[in-house]
Amino acid sequence: MRIKLVHTALLLALCTCLEAQTMIGLTKSEVKEIVKSEHKEFRTDNTVVRQHFNYLKYVNGMGTRTWILYFTDEDICKTSKLVCDYSEFDEVVEDLGSSCIKTGDSLWEREQGKETYQLELTRQEWYFTVRETRKEKG
Repeated sequence: MRIKLVHTALLLALCTCLEAQTMIGLTKSEVKEIVKSEHKEFRTDNTVVRQHFNYLKYVNGMGTRTWILYFTDEDICKTSKLVCDYSEFDEVVEDLGSSCIKTGDSLWEREQGKETYQLELTRQEWYFTVRETRKEKG
């Protein structure tokens, strides 16, 4: 009975992790549509424009989360970064814990299809970041 409970808990954790959607690999237009329809708490932020980067920048209504998505020259999302105020720390870590598998002190992974994505939390003095990248195979 105990083994069944552990097995069920692991299966639920993996399923939860698989449901989390990454933007990596999507086109810029696909990202815009998904953010518009599924992430209504974020709005486009054009306050700083860096011409040498190909990116989209969003900020939540309270201004405590900034979401930056970086694209290749072909407008394919290659990485994303969430910059947060420390007032968001507990919630963000809880979200990571419920949607991904913890693989290190500040590292999590999630699988989507045949790809594995790594999420790394970095603490700064006034804010923290969560960077998502495609994990290299091998």
